[in-house]
Amino acid sequence: MSEFRQDPITGRWAIVAENRSARPNEFAAPPSGSPPGECPFCEGHESWTPPEVAADRGPGVPSDGPGWTVRAIPNKFPTLAPGTGSSAEEAGAADGERRPGSGVHEVIIVSPRHAPALANHPPEQVRRVLRILRERLRTHERGEEFAALLAFENSGPESGGTLFHPHLQIVALPQVPPLLQEEAGGLARFARENPGSCGYEWVEAGEREHRVRVVSDGPELFAFAPFASEHPFEVRILPHRHAGSFAEASAAEVKALSELLPAILRALRAVAPNASYNLVTRSFSRHRPEHREYHWHLDLLPRLVRPDGFEMGGGIAVNPVSPESAAEALRDALERPEAAAPSETTGPKS
Repeated sequence: MSEFRQDPITGRWAIVAENRSARPNEFAAPPSGSPPGECPFCEGHESWTPPEVAADRGPGVPSDGPGWTVRAIPNKFPTLAPGTGSSAEEAGAADGERRPGSGVHEVIIVSPRHAPALANHPPEQVRRVLRILRERLRTHERGEEFAALLAFENSGPESGGTLFHPHLQIVALPQVPPLLQEEAGGLARFARENPGSCGYEWVEAGEREHRVRVVSDGPELFAFAPFASEHPFEVRILPHRHAGSFAEASAAEVKALSELLPAILRALRAVAPNASYNLVTRSFSRHRPEHREYHWHLDLLPRLVRPDGFEMGGGIAVNPVSPESAAEALRDALERPEAAAPSETTGPKS
């Protein structure tokens, strides 16, 4: 049972999902985590997971068995689940609003292999992963029951992840989460004040003019350290072309991202070895009015510092690394040979 609950004073929503506490946690074990023979995401263990909803397989290879390169499955311990009913408990006078925790939570297993991090995979494998991600987002956008879709990767013990085997996750929600509401509100205000313009494209133009926070500038994608970065070495990857959802990413953008993203992750590893991180891309369903002004993007959020009482209590992040310094360090790392091609080294993943 999952449930959306709204605070009656602040209006902020939270999700109560008690089933998530049952997830296996490899980061509570020794640093090496579970061996491949005990990992549910490894090839040959397909029966350990729910039946797949999509996969990259060779012609004629049957589903839910070996022979795949990328595999998408429902999350066994979902934050939100289809058809979740409402709570039978009546709300008291001090309670806020509650809604059923209905939605979708899926996992995209990056590779049949157990340990290589996303940064260590060649672009063609990352491209397969991104194509499956785009396919699943397109599937969930077809109906009108979902308002927003988040795709993310949790890497390392500080990221909130629990498994080493590299995987992405997708959560499709029936309502718009607060951060997307804030983004959509800001973009709508910008569009009203600057008819025909996109706020993120305006930011890109300004960053390109000043150059001090630019990490990479290619034909399809623009990567930079945001001016008000909340995390050390935070990076935003933005396509030049306007689109409200990653489901609309072009083949050229997917190809460019499959090359740029692992390179930036290797650059992060060079400047901050063993850093945990979150990768997040947000999308509005095409049925939502916010979709018109929104511009999908991918955020790399390294987890190098823990928030203290001021940050948690005040809601203001404190970043000890300026985005200008971060961009310079990442640019320098991207120019090194080790950032140009994936290595065969392995590391923990969640």
